[in-house]
Amino acid sequence: MKLNKNKTTFGRHETFPLRYGWLTKGVDVVGKHQSIFHEREHEKAMTQLGIGRNMVNALYYWLQVTGLVTFTNGDGIVSPLGKALLGKDGDPYLEDEATLWIVHWLIASNAEMATGFFWFFNHYSAPRFRDKDALQALEEFVEQELGLKRAHTTLKSDLSTLLRMYSPVAGRGGEEHLDSPLASLQLVNTEEGYGYSSLRTSRPFLPPVALHFALQQRFAEQAGQKNNTQEAAIPVRELLYGGTGWAAPGAVFRLTEEGLMTCLYQVMEHYPRMYDLRDTAGLNQLYRLTPPQQPDDVLSHYYKGTAA
Repeated sequence: MKLNKNKTTFGRHETFPLRYGWLTKGVDVVGKHQSIFHEREHEKAMTQLGIGRNMVNALYYWLQVTGLVTFTNGDGIVSPLGKALLGKDGDPYLEDEATLWIVHWLIASNAEMATGFFWFFNHYSAPRFRDKDALQALEEFVEQELGLKRAHTTLKSDLSTLLRMYSPVAGRGGEEHLDSPLASLQLVNTEEGYGYSSLRTSRPFLPPVALHFALQQRFAEQAGQKNNTQEAAIPVRELLYGGTGWAAPGAVFRLTEEGLMTCLYQVMEHYPRMYDLRDTAGLNQLYRLTPPQQPDDVLSHYYKGTAA
């Protein structure tokens, strides 16, 4: 979740955006055949998944990015997160809008496996842009901030895939682009005669569990890095804008300050005694009042309709 200049990934999606049904299919088939994504099993994978060879590679990548499946030497195991999100007690058919927001968070917060996506949602703040301008900004970030050299075509592929994955209308002659479930979140839109927009708004219908999930994951990973479960406060400004290398929920969910605060209060109402907002010496901070939950526990409680 925190950007590490020594661990970055660009372009491993084979230019294929995440598509409807892919994650559920992947979780299901790995649950039955752990070695299905071995290179020697590609023909079987293509048959069982009903997709082409390059798409198999792309799905293999998206399963890793989201953390729904963990792979060791090609063998896959459905993670507790994968079971909680898309298992029989979760939301395998993506019927709950919260599931899409959580999938989006898992991708956009993964600085190591989806660095270009992390950059776009956590660092790129232009509300309206042309693809060429965004590409130039990405190239400058990679070279100047990360100190890396990446091929122009690789970074262009990353940005193009992102725009096709999130934009409801993208290169389809005006027809709605329905290949990716994340397009319905409207985090990126096309603007006729200009290019694209990705605006911060209040998003009053953002499911509180999505922000709760993001906060718990952030608190858990931050505490783990510092080996200190008592690390219990994050400045609200950091949650809104980032700037410390961590994924920022306010940026990832494209929230205005008012929108973030409204959603934070909703989270505190839905999950009482877990958070508190305090103004200390002029610094508004969100405090965690209980040990951080594992992400799969957050989802298990949510989909079962039980208290956290």
